[in-house]
Amino acid sequence: MSRQVRGFTLVELVVTVLVLAIALAVAMPAFGALRERMVAMNTFHALTVALMSARMAAITHGRPVTVCPSADGLSCRLDLRWDQGWIVYRDPARSPQPKDALDILWVEQRAPGPVAVRSTVGRHRVRYQPSGFSGGNNLSLRACSRRGARLLGAVVVNLGGRARVEWAREAENPPCPYVP
Repeated sequence: MSRQVRGFTLVELVVTVLVLAIALAVAMPAFGALRERMVAMNTFHALTVALMSARMAAITHGRPVTVCPSADGLSCRLDLRWDQGWIVYRDPARSPQPKDALDILWVEQRAPGPVAVRSTVGRHRVRYQPSGFSGGNNLSLRACSRRGARLLGAVVVNLGGRARVEWAREAENPPCPYVP
């Protein structure tokens, strides 16, 4: 009695691996775009939670509360870069930095990733008044792809202190000029 051995030939295996490699090469850019979109969505969520928490703290305690970009979790950055993180701190003296670590209510630190976050030129922080309003003018925190330097969306804070997310339309693919 003879038994036949079943299996793949070397040619069949090479063809299968080649087809898999071509499929992965075609799919990889889509996975990169999906990863960027997920990181942007996570960033927008974290930003809006921090902004709304700061607004509620200002209203609840009757004192100004500030949200600013931070690289170390202890002090505010003086530039427009929010992608390394931000802090929320009690700000009764309306100072550009927290007086001490006890005034810091929230620290969000982020590792470098595929998304850059920059604020509106001239607006480095959001200071919520005890009324819940954020004085000055509207602030936009724009998220841009580092890979293609295109706008993914923005968190917009209006004068009333409310934050909303605006997603960029994929079809328009607007450029993002300030990504390093």
